[in-house]
Amino acid sequence: MNHCAVSGVEGIRKPGTGLFWIAAQRYGGQLRRGRWMVGDNLIADIKGTQTAGLRAIWIDRGRWPGHDHRADHVVADAAEAIAILRDTR
Repeated sequence: MNHCAVSGVEGIRKPGTGLFWIAAQRYGGQLRRGRWMVGDNLIADIKGTQTAGLRAIWIDRGRWPGHDHRADHVVADAAEAIAILRDTR
């Protein structure tokens, strides 16, 4: 079963945490420390993820030179992110 929450549809923008709460609720779960989010936008995805108390994997596409980040992992593509998720279960 697939679940999603799209900011434009929901009227909630990241890095606010509301979109993460909606996605978790639709999945049938709760936002809990230790859960993961994968994103490629350093501000909206990674900052929002960490504000919500989740762990972050950032797909770095080279668009954020000079910006600091606190992502738990930095990867080049989704395949690397999936490998990390498989290893951390």
